[in-house]
Amino acid sequence: MDVYIEAVFDNAGTPDTPGRTLVQWFRTARLELFKDLVEAEATGEGKVVSEAQLIGHVDNAPRRFPQVGRTWKQFEESLAAFPWRANITFLTGQGELLTLGLTTSLHVLGGGSAWRASAAVTLNAPDDAASCRALVDFLHTALDPSAPAFGRIEGNNFHELTNLDAVLRRRKRTSLRESRQFLRGYAWVTVCPAELTARLGGAAKLERSGAFHRVVPLQAGGVLLQASDTLTGYTDQVMQRMFEALAPVLPPGEPRPDPAYPAMRFVPQDAATIR
Repeated sequence: MDVYIEAVFDNAGTPDTPGRTLVQWFRTARLELFKDLVEAEATGEGKVVSEAQLIGHVDNAPRRFPQVGRTWKQFEESLAAFPWRANITFLTGQGELLTLGLTTSLHVLGGGSAWRASAAVTLNAPDDAASCRALVDFLHTALDPSAPAFGRIEGNNFHELTNLDAVLRRRKRTSLRESRQFLRGYAWVTVCPAELTARLGGAAKLERSGAFHRVVPLQAGGVLLQASDTLTGYTDQVMQRMFEALAPVLPPGEPRPDPAYPAMRFVPQDAATIR
């Protein structure tokens, strides 16, 4: 199963140190999420090659860092300067080039007021609790020092729009700007910002609700909510339970399927009706 991992940051959460969020994200991805690929490149096994690219300003040409393990110090120093875009790609040269893993960051609102970090991985055993937990642990480590505005882990959904943005026809920019007023969506793993966590009664109350397999507070604010122990365990029933627990902070509106996004999973109910 292909898995999408995403986090969104803004100046309300980390106004003074935005570059640190990128350093933490990429460093954690290298050490945890893509550890095996890093080792394979270093030893020459599997013909794995990596390349990082970084664009300091939207109008700048990309700066390349081949074999990122050898150029990591320079790449990390450039991340700390809060570039407009950055990414690391792991490829294999066996036959046709095949992307083995990807992590990226990008400014998503003007002036660097909000930025997104994401990663794409393949999970061979979506029904294995240990493999699934490793993804959740990565996201926890990557976000723990920051106060993110939103985050999620989903299977087979690589759209920038969240499920609610799509089915409520919410504009992406509106959704981003209101991310500390309304939770932008829900998924197998959802990161709820500090302001909305407080409105839900805090991490302890969320854990007592029984709606989540795992509730993990983030050190700098917010909470990580894992709906089920595995991705395959994220059934419609589990999704309904999560939806009801999060309804007080979800945007109102009657959701309607969007033919452009047929894979979006959602509860066909207006959150406002169960608050």
